[in-house]
Parts: sequence; structure tokens; C-alpha cells
Amino acid sequence: MSDIHIGAFRQPELRALVLDAFDAAMDRCIREKVSFMLMAGDIFDSNIPDLSAVKRAAEKMKQAVDSGIRIYAIYGSHDFSPNFSSIVDVLDGAGLFTKAENREAGSGKVSLRFIEDPSGAKICGLSGKKLSIDREEYAVLDRAPLEREPGFKIFIFHGGIEELKPPSLEMMPAMPASYLPAGFAYYAGGHVHNRTLRSLPERQNIAYPGPLFATDYMELLELSRGEQRGFYLVEFDDRRVLNTEFVPIKVADVKELYYSAEGMSPLRVTEDLMKKAGEADIRDKVALLTVEGQLGEGKTSDVGFQWIRRRFAEAGPLILLPNYSKLSSKEMAAPPPLPLGLHVVERELFERGIASVRTDEPGLKGEKGVAVAVELLRTLKEGKKENENKAEFEERTAAAGLGILGLEES
Repeated sequence: MSDIHIGAFRQPELRALVLDAFDAAMDRCIREKVSFMLMAGDIFDSNIPDLSAVKRAAEKMKQAVDSGIRIYAIYGSHDFSPNFSSIVDVLDGAGLFTKAENREAGSGKVSLRFIEDPSGAKICGLSGKKLSIDREEYAVLDRAPLEREPGFKIFIFHGGIEELKPPSLEMMPAMPASYLPAGFAYYAGGHVHNRTLRSLPERQNIAYPGPLFATDYMELLELSRGEQRGFYLVEFDDRRVLNTEFVPIKVADVKELYYSAEGMSPLRVTEDLMKKAGEADIRDKVALLTVEGQLGEGKTSDVGFQWIRRRFAEAGPLILLPNYSKLSSKEMAAPPPLPLGLHVVERELFERGIASVRTDEPGLKGEKGVAVAVELLRTLKEGKKENENKAEFEERTAAAGLGILGLEES
């Protein structure tokens, strides 16, 4: 499994569903009595996550470990920090899992050692890094000794593969498949949230399971349209993969309610949506209300959004998430709220603005510059942690920002 993103979402109801999905996946693995589990990065949405979420996740991991299951994990770009120990390090130190990235000190190349599981499987891998710095490590990865190793081998990684990128992720930084060592029986991938299981020449069974639930508004929309989330259950012998089964995990129904306000008046929109709320079958479901189109008259602020929300709340959804980002009017009015998939909007704004940045530093231009801006903004938005004083918060934030920029404190 990968990209669980425990701690994603700001709404408590959705944060709880992410943990519910994790619990359900772990319970299924315990029932199946699997030999071991692989977590291919981004277990947590932040390298310093909310401790109540960590406690619940750790309790479930301990339950799996106590049942005899070994867990192997790597960092993802979200739970990696260049300056601090991550919660991944804490859980590794507590014996809840083993980090699968086992490096050998030596030359300028990246040399890895295998971890041999009691089942006979040999596991190694590279963690994901912020700004896709890990691609530079793959370029100098000493692949030859890994490829010579006999037996059933698994490579665990967190990054996109150029040959496997879906059209929707065309702009996502990725590496060529040749960066992966050849001849492994299974490649456990993370970072790409689109479920994929494909084989390429000399590299069989490259698997991306995607999240167990969702990590943002757009992924909730995909769930409402029938997309399944879950993990891969793999059967193998001492040489090869015998069977791979995708195990779907469902913890809540997600339903999109769509309304076109094209040419309507604010009063008509209000009346129609009040009626729609009265007819909506959304009790105990995650409800996504999408309203778009250009009003024929009036301003968007004249729509009775407050009353609409109250009426939908009476229908008993687990949570209502309205999206008015594509609602507009001919008259001047305050811009509508941004959609809940806020990081998508942020990236688009950075992509439009990066051309005007004047610098001779290549790492601050183009896609790299966008990635730096996104990571800096995410770090600045994290805010103070519980029991963290102002000086500690400022020191942590400054150190994280310097790490993202590749600078050292003077």
C-alpha cells in the first residue's frame, strides 16, 4: 500500500475516514495472515503529523506486528524532512516497521543492501524526497550488484515512471524506467495516485496502488464517480509473482450533487438548490456540491449560500463540501471561494507566475521553481504544533525552508 496520507484534510470527518481506511486495510492483512507488508511512502501527510492520528495508526501497526506480520516502509515526499527526524524514523525506532532503504557507505554512487525477510523475499529501495531530488540519486544508483542478486526480489520506491504516467499527470516530474534496477520480481511504487499494475521490458509487475481513501477534493470526486481505492495483495514463490489481487477498501459513500447556474438569477439558484437539498439522498454520505456557470443577472454574493448549506445539513450528510469555484456573474462581485482542491489552484498560480521570476538560479525556474514554491508554501502553512513555543516554531519553519532551498544556516 502507499500514499495513505494520514492527517490529510482539515475537516475532522475526512481525517477520520483516512484513518478508517488504514484500519480496514490493516485488518484485512491480519485476516489474510500475510507474511509482510510494504508501505511505499507518504504514510503521513506531514513529517510532523498530529499526534492523535499517529497514536491511532501506531496502535493498528502494533496489532499487525503482534500478529506476526513484518512491515517494511520508505519515506515519501510528504513524510521526508531534510532537517529533522521524521515520524517514520520514530516508528522505525519503536520496532513497528523496518525502513527498507538500507544504504552502504562508499563511493559517489548510491549503494543499497537487501533486507531478507524470513519468507525468503529480498527487499530494498529508495525513499522519496521533496522536489523529486531522489531522481538525482537514481541517476547514480549502483544497479549492477542489485541485478546480480539471485532469488525473489522486491524494489520499493516513491516516484513517477515516465513510461507509465497517465495523461492526467503529464506535467508531473518522473524518471525513466531504466533508473529502476532490472530483473526484480515486483516493484512496489508510491507517489502516483492513479492505480496501475503494468510490466515493462526487464521490469515486471510495476505496481502503484494509489491511496486507501482520498487526499483532496479531486480524489473525492473520483470516488463519487466509481473509482476504487485499496491495496495489492500479492502471492509469490521463491522466484516469481504467482498472483496479484487488488483489494478495494470502502469506508464511506461519496456522492456528487451537480447544479448548472448558467443564465439563472440568484433567487432561482437559491430556490433550485433548496429543493435539491430536500430531495438529496446523502444521509451518512460525503456530499460534494458542485455549482457552476455564469449567472444571467445579479451577483454571486446574492445567492443564499448560508440557507442552502443549512438545508443540505438537514439531509444528514456525514459532511457537505461545496465547490463554487466555477460560479460567476456578469456583474462585478467578489470572487467566489476557491475549490477545496486548493493545492491544484496554488500550483496553477505558481505555474502562471514562474515565467516572470528573474534569477540565474536554474533550481528556481520552470517546473523546479514551481515545485520549490509549492513545498515552501506547504511548509509555511503547517503552523505551530501542539506544545511548540514561538521560538521553536520559527526555528523549525526556517530550517525546513532552508532545506527546501538547499541552503545552510549562516
